[in-house]
Amino acid sequence: MSEPNVMGIHLCGAVLRRAELRRVGSRVEIVTVEQLLPEQRTAAPPDAVADSTENGAPRRIASLPTSEVLSRCWSLPDAEGGKFRQMVAHRLEADLPIPMDQLIWGYRAGGRRSSADGRRQVFAQAARTEPIAKYLATLSAAGLMVDTLTTEAEAIGALYRHGLKHREIDGPEVLVLATADAWLVAVLGDGLVQSLRRLDVDPDRTELTCRRCQQAIEGQVPRHELRRVLWCASEEQAQARAALAQQMRVTVEAVEPAGRLVNPDGVPLDPEQLANFGPAIGLALAGEFEADQFIRLASQEQTREKTHSRLLQWIVAHPRRWTASAAALLVLAVVLHIGALSLETRKMKALLDDMGPDGAPMAALHPKVQAMQRLETYRIDVESIVADLCRPVPDTIVISSIQLSRDRRLLIKGKSKDPKAIFALADALRKGDRFTAVNPEGTEPEGGFTISAELVGVQVFPSAAGGVPWR
Repeated sequence: MSEPNVMGIHLCGAVLRRAELRRVGSRVEIVTVEQLLPEQRTAAPPDAVADSTENGAPRRIASLPTSEVLSRCWSLPDAEGGKFRQMVAHRLEADLPIPMDQLIWGYRAGGRRSSADGRRQVFAQAARTEPIAKYLATLSAAGLMVDTLTTEAEAIGALYRHGLKHREIDGPEVLVLATADAWLVAVLGDGLVQSLRRLDVDPDRTELTCRRCQQAIEGQVPRHELRRVLWCASEEQAQARAALAQQMRVTVEAVEPAGRLVNPDGVPLDPEQLANFGPAIGLALAGEFEADQFIRLASQEQTREKTHSRLLQWIVAHPRRWTASAAALLVLAVVLHIGALSLETRKMKALLDDMGPDGAPMAALHPKVQAMQRLETYRIDVESIVADLCRPVPDTIVISSIQLSRDRRLLIKGKSKDPKAIFALADALRKGDRFTAVNPEGTEPEGGFTISAELVGVQVFPSAAGGVPWR
């Protein structure tokens, strides 16, 4: 048989119940184990939360008793994740009489939203650090190092969502896990556990237990708003179920385990097994199907953070310690710096050795550099030539075309009604330092003219001299 994926651990008094979960295809196999809590031995450090997944062991999830947890349920405006958590923190700080730095807390938001006002139901839970440490020490003394510590309410919520066969309804409802010793009464609304009470049972006074159950329910939900009560118990508790229905005057429905929950032999779980091991099974289901959602009061990550914090406090508590730490860090930084320089030096030498016998770093770029030099030397700057040509043109002349040939000759054509302006333009071009050999070639009766010139300062590319071809 393969190892289980998740193990739910539930401690009720002196009774320790475990539910080991493994997934086989679409089925979820559950192995339940019940034992008495062994005698206390030397406990491990209170915040020792083991990472059991590193060696292939199942993830161990335990729940803090309800009596050690402070719970609140509100309706808050919907917002983004970080802002919503901040609203929950402010509301929790205002409601609880304990400073927030002495608490570890978390919350779960309802999945449905009210379209009318855009609000969401929120169930927040908090616990002091001291009870958490004591409870972890108790489990470690029993040989159980847990990976995550959550609450019983989260266990019952996961059991309700993943472990029971029931139809969904709108409105508040109640889930009762009834055993011969105690009733676990959970009030649910919007898919969230809003309150959880454990009631001790006197077999000879069933009516008293029903009245106490009614008081626990009506303290959270008015009777006229309650839709139903889900009852999970053995057949021996049928009389208690009838008494509760008569006392509450509401439907008490017997609920069965979900069809995919089976024993290792493939037989579905029975209601009595679900009632006795319900919290432990719910913890295993939460670890399997809601690993990133349920409330965490202690986990591997929190333990690592505490360990690092204690180490830092131990270092700064004495001047010699932090002086030695600073010196060690300085030596480490020098060693890393020298190592990085040596590595870069070796890489540079290797690159220079691989560049060939000529050893010229620019050898590969030499042809491109020569091409750029030729381009800068023999390039004809047409824009500046036209600008220098048009600058002395008088208003009475209209230039119709400018032709520039490869042999640096310039041919200018245009029209002018004033013949003197043509010769004035030719004189102006001669006086500049851009043109030479400026000659009016001819005029036409309608005022047309042609002027030829040569460019100054443009070098001829020596293509016939056996140089590198033009690119």
